[in-house]
Amino acid sequence: MALDDRRLSQPPKWVNPCGLAAEDIDGSLDVEQLKDEQLLAQVVVQAKTALDHAQLFCDDFVNKTFHTTLNDVHSTWKDNHYDWLPGDKDIPKQLGEQLTKEYLNKLELDTALLNAYEFLQKYAVGLEQIVWDQEDHRLEFLKQFKDTEYKLRTVLCELQVALMERGVTPRADVTREVMTPEYRAMASSSTYRNLRDWLIFRDYMNGLEYVVQVFEHLKRNLES
Repeated sequence: MALDDRRLSQPPKWVNPCGLAAEDIDGSLDVEQLKDEQLLAQVVVQAKTALDHAQLFCDDFVNKTFHTTLNDVHSTWKDNHYDWLPGDKDIPKQLGEQLTKEYLNKLELDTALLNAYEFLQKYAVGLEQIVWDQEDHRLEFLKQFKDTEYKLRTVLCELQVALMERGVTPRADVTREVMTPEYRAMASSSTYRNLRDWLIFRDYMNGLEYVVQVFEHLKRNLES
């Protein structure tokens, strides 16, 4: 079996991120019921941890990949987005920006959890391909992106727990098919691959900022 086929046949890391048994997922798991505020606090903590990790190597990644600054790369490609990743309608902010009060005040907890879970699963698809290409081309950020996948899985696990605790039926899992072969094939050209990886990585960090802002807001509402 070819390497790509073998990879594509492996179970995705973003499906059942907590690694729960089927009988746990159907709701018969006996665990101490956590308050909603506690569930959201755990989501926020893990999202902040994942974001801190990404920010730690972001400058280095940009400097070594594009030979320029983060600000320069961000402003140059700010308006470029992939249609298979969450867009402006899903996440109405750019990296480093705050969500508006009007947007936050319209949020409903269960929908916010479902959306966040789906958005992060989509980033996981893109990050997986980045890791594969880092492996294949023996690039220097392999460890950082592998760790990024692991940190993202931890955030997804907290969201999975929150959905289960609240008895919310999750949507169908995002599949690898959302990222079509044309995006995967960009690895053959370092120029296209580097830009693709930046757009995925940037949107992933923006997605984590979104998760932090959304669930900090919802947690404050529950506490007041």
